[in-house]
Amino acid sequence: MRRALLAAALTVLCALVGARATLSPLVREEDAQRVWDAERYNVLDLAAPAASQTAGSALIGDLDRYYLGRTPTEKNVYTGRLAGKNLILILAEEWTVPSLGDDAPAARRLWSEGARFREYFAPDWYQGMDGREFALLAGTVPTAVEDEPAMVWIGHADVQMRQALAQCLSREGYTCQVRAGRRGLEGAYAALGFESVRLAGDPAEDLTVLADRQPFFAYYALDSADPEPVLESLLATLEARGMAGDTAICVAAGHEDPLRGHLFLWADGIAGAEAGAPCSELDAAATLLNLFGAAYDSRLLSGRDVFAPREAGAGEQDPLVILYGSAYSDWVTDRGNYAAAQERFFPAEGAFSSRSEARRYAAQMCRRVYDSYIYARRAVENDYFRLAAER
Repeated sequence: MRRALLAAALTVLCALVGARATLSPLVREEDAQRVWDAERYNVLDLAAPAASQTAGSALIGDLDRYYLGRTPTEKNVYTGRLAGKNLILILAEEWTVPSLGDDAPAARRLWSEGARFREYFAPDWYQGMDGREFALLAGTVPTAVEDEPAMVWIGHADVQMRQALAQCLSREGYTCQVRAGRRGLEGAYAALGFESVRLAGDPAEDLTVLADRQPFFAYYALDSADPEPVLESLLATLEARGMAGDTAICVAAGHEDPLRGHLFLWADGIAGAEAGAPCSELDAAATLLNLFGAAYDSRLLSGRDVFAPREAGAGEQDPLVILYGSAYSDWVTDRGNYAAAQERFFPAEGAFSSRSEARRYAAQMCRRVYDSYIYARRAVENDYFRLAAER
């Protein structure tokens, strides 16, 4: 009943901006055929094929129109800032980050010497750690296919997430390994682009092996441990081996209650970078790929590079945090927040010149949330990212 009411409310909202009640994507044919400048934007050559050449059906054509018609993110002063460096990515599922005082020297160092993400959220995808891993590594909304989380589905459905973080870095010559993963997800990690998987590992000890395979991308999933001792050992080992200047550490922390977390990004060359707008783990892949100067197509990612400038008039590139795993989710932007259960938008002070402008904005963002969720599921279910990359 609740979803039916929300769907009806969303249809009414969309009507305010002239949207069709079917909730098909707000993409015109001419937008889908637009050629984006690869020198200015993070895009690849993914031009949609002629209709007669489209493998599959109208569904693939609809996915083409949606993804290829999206506004990509612009390159910026941070593009390639970390190119060639190693990447250690840690997902700390149950880490309630301390106050960054004397009892957490490693976390305090990452924060004080690294980039600052001041409004970082940890959404509740209704999938536990499956959802958080998929959002972080794939940069795609973690939906469900045939009642299975996307993270599980891709592991046994022969899906290739060609837009994922490890897939893109591996094409840049990186050794991509899961050094502490979760049992039963080996196939999923392979689909995301990792060449090998270990179920347990210590980042500091692993550096002995990884040092001979630089540049590397090492991923660790910690579901209950306190990362502070791990980070202390890791920083000390990197400095002792002379690798600190060549390695970036990214830690995504949050326990879904009260949906706020921390994102740490520490590396030589990124200190003092500020991301003041709302963001989540969904934005990590796009942000890291831009920082590392990897070739990727930002239109295929649900998240955005948090350091990218906004395209004038393109609300699609406004910062957006989807808070729950639903097409009718609460959401947050830097211009306000939306409570789906109340069907109400709460604009930030001074963000709009009139109530009608705020209503149009809310309708646009509700539509964006809906499309992000629905098209992510269709793309995963139909192995669309592989099809797009192989054309």
